[in-house]
Amino acid sequence: MEAASPPPDYARLSVPNRSLSPKGRRVALVMIAASTLGVATAALAIGAWPVMPFAGLEVALVGLAFHVLGRHDGDYERFEIRGDVVSVEARCSNEVASLTCNRAWARVVCRASGTRCRLSLRHGRDSIALGRLLSDEQRRDWAQELRGRMQVVAN
Repeated sequence: MEAASPPPDYARLSVPNRSLSPKGRRVALVMIAASTLGVATAALAIGAWPVMPFAGLEVALVGLAFHVLGRHDGDYERFEIRGDVVSVEARCSNEVASLTCNRAWARVVCRASGTRCRLSLRHGRDSIALGRLLSDEQRRDWAQELRGRMQVVAN
């Protein structure tokens, strides 16, 4: 029987916050379409026909926005430190990127430009973005926390 691996020294999993499930988005789209097209049909009935194409465009754009959100429902970012090994795995749409490296040689890089902040983990020439699902302030706070956790303690 194979022994289970010990839990990581540090782990963080980030996932997008979705207030609507896929079914909820479909119901919302139907309700938006019904009300928008209902009002546009009433406007059409009294002779304001130019309203109808704009109403259709509005419904189509909301549907497109929901479709794009749906493509990112499975996005996540997992960061783990296990002893001297740091691993990051991130999924964006259908692409999965990962980086596993030595803790002593890895660097946390935080580049700030005004109120914007970009966070990444570098190991030699390899680099992977971190905190893509976090706000700029959360990325800054996490960068400070990671810098402390990435230090290697001599035994």
